[in-house]
Amino acid sequence: MTTNTCHTASIITAPSRFALSLTHMLCDDIEPAKFADRQGTTINHPAFVLGHCAYYAGVCIEILGGTVEFDQGEADLYKHGSECKDDASLYLEKNACIAHFEARCNAAADFIDSCDPDVFEKSAEGTPFESRFGTLGAVASFMLIGHPCFHIGQISAWRRVAGMGPAS
Repeated sequence: MTTNTCHTASIITAPSRFALSLTHMLCDDIEPAKFADRQGTTINHPAFVLGHCAYYAGVCIEILGGTVEFDQGEADLYKHGSECKDDASLYLEKNACIAHFEARCNAAADFIDSCDPDVFEKSAEGTPFESRFGTLGAVASFMLIGHPCFHIGQISAWRRVAGMGPAS
């Protein structure tokens, strides 16, 4: 795939890539043993949040016409409606989880950068978002910016529940 300089693509990919640095600010100082621990609450733990967002970055690629190789069981663990589990063995360990999240988000941004600009103007009809967004560009914007940032906010809340300070 070739990279283009489509204005719509850059409006989506620049904030998406910036969210990766926010993730590091929130996650780098978390003890690995706590990464998949809900801290005795129902709050989503970082391992679930990053896995869920990584999964949907892949779904975004598919909605835009690309292909993704999902890990076995990834959809069941992370699709909309799946519950965050207290069983750490179900999730990637901290460093692998962060690396997977980064790789999938970068793959989505790279894919968007390679898309023909006309893709972003196509109708969202036939997607799970057709009642919310008119175009695939709007879908991609939500899936790679709004959705992950919402969930990254959950990690910020999780930090407080875990007795940690603000991100640094």
